[in-house]
Parts: sequence; C-alpha cells; structure tokens
Amino acid sequence: MKPLIGIITGNEKGIDLSEISRQFLVVRRAGGIPAAFDTSGDPLDIVKVVDGIVLTDGPDVHPYFYGEDPSPYLGNVNYNRDKFEIELFKNALKMEVPVLGISRGMHIMNVATGGNLYQDLAKEIPKAIKHDWDIGNTSPFQRLHSIRLKTSTHLYESLKDSLSVSSTNEVFLQVNSFHHQGIKRVGEGFKPVAFSIDGIPEAIEMDEGFYIGVQWRPEYLDEMEGLYKAFIEAARESQRRRINRENIELEEPSES
Repeated sequence: MKPLIGIITGNEKGIDLSEISRQFLVVRRAGGIPAAFDTSGDPLDIVKVVDGIVLTDGPDVHPYFYGEDPSPYLGNVNYNRDKFEIELFKNALKMEVPVLGISRGMHIMNVATGGNLYQDLAKEIPKAIKHDWDIGNTSPFQRLHSIRLKTSTHLYESLKDSLSVSSTNEVFLQVNSFHHQGIKRVGEGFKPVAFSIDGIPEAIEMDEGFYIGVQWRPEYLDEMEGLYKAFIEAARESQRRRINRENIELEEPSES
C-alpha cells in the first residue's frame, strides 16, 4: 500500500495552486498518494492519518512565534496558519512522521524548534546576495543562485545519484530559491546543511528521522527527484509503524 502524504496548503487568499499541483505530481511520481489539507481543524487529526507531511510555501512567518515584533519590512502573514503548522510539526516529531519543508515550510520547522528568522535579509544583512525574486514574474524552474551542500548529510545522500559532481566535503548546486526571509538561529535538533554564498542557511535537517527543510523549490528541479524518493521511503516506514500501532490497539482488551 502506498504511503499517504499530507500536503498542507494553507487557507489564505492567493494560494499558489500551481505549486500544489506540482507537489501532487512529484509525490505520485515518487510513489506516494498525495492528499491536500488546509489549516483548519485539529492538526493532530492529520498527523494520525498520514504517513508523511509536506509543508509548502506561503506568507511570512509571524515573528510573534519567535519572540519578536514585526519589522516594517515584514511581508504578509497568516497567524492562524503559523500556529496550526507549528503544532502540526511538533506532533509529527512526537509521532515520528516524516516532514519535508519547502521554503516557508522550512521556516516553520525551524521556528517550531526554537529557532528564529531574519525578517528581511536585504535590510538585516547589507552584504547579502539577492534572494528576493518575484515568483509571480519569474519562472519557478529558473535557477537563481548557487548553494554549497555538505556531503556528510541525509540531503546529499538522497541527491548524489542524480548529481554529476563529486567532492569530499561539499558540492555546489544552482537552485530556484525565492525568499526575502531566512534562518538566523537554527532550531534545536536541526543543523544547517546547505548555504548560499553569503552564509544564509538554504537547507536544514535532523540526524534522526526524515526532517529536512530546503529553501528552494525542489518540485521543479529534475535532479531533486531523489529527495522525494527518500521522503516517500521514510513515509513507508512511518506507515508500517502506524499500522503496527493500530493493530496493537485493536488487540488490547477493552476495560469492562
């Protein structure tokens, strides 16, 4: 049975339906069954039924969730979505459900574990390269800047078969990265594993389980297929754990 992958879409106006459609396509191609969930209801209900979660792109994360007031350069936010997805990720960690975070999704994962963000890279890091591209007027397939990816990482292991590069410590890739915020302090349990040339983390991961966040849009890059395959394989293991839990619950005698 193929694993069920929950793709979190948000419920604000202007949701990028093309991104959601693309996520469905790559999840199916990698061997999963995609299902879309908005951010209403109880996040625990989602974690109980899915085998993996994709946190998608969207508005800025409200700085309230990392103990700051809004900067004048903060973009649009969705407080309720932030709250929902942070709780969703915390529950996914507790129940060992794999999570792939994309752009904003990576920021949610980082904030949920006690990290914080630059509210606007251009204003807070004068020597930063250009990260803030208008995805509405720029093709999501377009590679906008380079990153260096550490080779001693889960992320590299998932990609190495499709990369025509070899190195002992790190490899350089061109990615389609669209963002004006970025990770400042990395959340507990995470480590940065890829960086832009100005030092901004472009990917994070945990040592245990499949919890990987990337700043770029992997669903549009062919060489990122391995990332989704690794994610789906982790979801298969999650599915086995879930089925075992359910079987144990069915076998337990009820109290009279």
